[in-house]
Amino acid sequence: MITITRRQAHGLRAIFRRSVLGIAHRGSVEPLVFQAESGQLCARHRYAHLAIEHSCPVAWPSSGTVALPLDALTDLEGRDDSVVALDPVSPEKTVVRWSDHGIPRSREYVVPRLPDTSTFPDMPTSWSEVPADLLTALAEATMTSAEDDTRYALSCLLLKEGRNGHEVVATDGRQVLICGGFSFPWSGDVLIRRSPVFAARDLPRDQPWSIGRTETHIALKCGPWTILLEVQTSARFPRVDMVFPDPDAITSRLRIDPLDASFLSDALGRLPGSDAVNAPVTVDLNGRIAVRARGSETDPTTELVLSRSSYGGPQVRFQTNRDYLARAVRLGFAEVAIIDSESPIVCRNGRQAYAWQPLSADSAIPPSDDVTRIESHQRQATRSHEPPPRTNPPMNERTKLEAPTRPTPDPASQDPATTGLVGLIREAESLHEALGEARTRSQKLIVALRRHRKQAKLMAATLNTLRQLRLQEVAE
Repeated sequence: MITITRRQAHGLRAIFRRSVLGIAHRGSVEPLVFQAESGQLCARHRYAHLAIEHSCPVAWPSSGTVALPLDALTDLEGRDDSVVALDPVSPEKTVVRWSDHGIPRSREYVVPRLPDTSTFPDMPTSWSEVPADLLTALAEATMTSAEDDTRYALSCLLLKEGRNGHEVVATDGRQVLICGGFSFPWSGDVLIRRSPVFAARDLPRDQPWSIGRTETHIALKCGPWTILLEVQTSARFPRVDMVFPDPDAITSRLRIDPLDASFLSDALGRLPGSDAVNAPVTVDLNGRIAVRARGSETDPTTELVLSRSSYGGPQVRFQTNRDYLARAVRLGFAEVAIIDSESPIVCRNGRQAYAWQPLSADSAIPPSDDVTRIESHQRQATRSHEPPPRTNPPMNERTKLEAPTRPTPDPASQDPATTGLVGLIREAESLHEALGEARTRSQKLIVALRRHRKQAKLMAATLNTLRQLRLQEVAE
């Protein structure tokens, strides 16, 4: 029998859950195996190319090996240190007993026949320390890779040996990310599968990790956690270095000010057209730095002006997926290098490099006088041919208006400045409150009409009765 606490079950479930392990289906998977030996309690799970182990000292009397369905931790987890007893009553059945706020609980779980523990990958015999940001690099690389493979293994991450150490490389065919500056204890390139486990918040991220390699696996270890990833020996990875152009070919460079980067990161997702295919935006360097978007061909254009930023080189205009631009900003790239409107856009920052393919230049939005313009240093929207309204709030604030005391004027007769992004939001809020007031008044009117109709019917019935009585009196 093996004993753990409900708090331990909660900590284990943070990692041993389907979404973190990358298990997309709801079918049966290998069980979670607990093994108590030599004063250590190990919890192990293996799925496809990934194996994870959690090891800690035994805190309660425990011995032997117990298998438990992976989803059972949901029933057992808690925030207290009450004891959970795992009892293997048969090779395919485990009984679990615990206390839930003083109430005894017991549940029986059917598990597959206990697998041979020798199937768990061997650990490396030697380890090397790597910085804590390796886990972040692997998580970002997983976000850059593809879920499915085509001609190349786009679902793999390449641990590549470069001139200045090793690099983590990933691509999905449209974007490429390289994170370098690592030193791994082997030579040559190694391919491993992508995994969402690298982004798990409950893994240690503020201390160095140890890395090692066996003939079949790459192992990462920090604290109680060990992650083993199977080496993909038969997969083919594309030559992503061919994507990055020669530095001499760069013609224009956009330098994004840190305050503009914050403004752009906040505003890109709010621009119209975010639900369109590829979520396109136009970046135009034409004396000023503008980012334009619109919902459809007939919709008005919204333009962000990065007034603190600068660029060097000839004017250029290109169309891009806004998610790639937002990601470059989020990753901290302060400079964007452009060759032309059709070549890959490149960002470099010390040990990191990021590149993506722009969209067709034919769909780029040209400059216009009739746009909703948002200056980054003001963070407020105005029509370009009108002075900015004095009371417009920032784009990311919503102003609650008082209920209107007069009918809402025709939008066509309003000041053009009020038809900007903020003005439209204010108008929508005013209309919403006006409709709410109208709905309340209409409900009161309906109640009054129903009461009036009821009274009218009662009056008609009374008059009819009086007429009948008068006729009877005349007849007598």
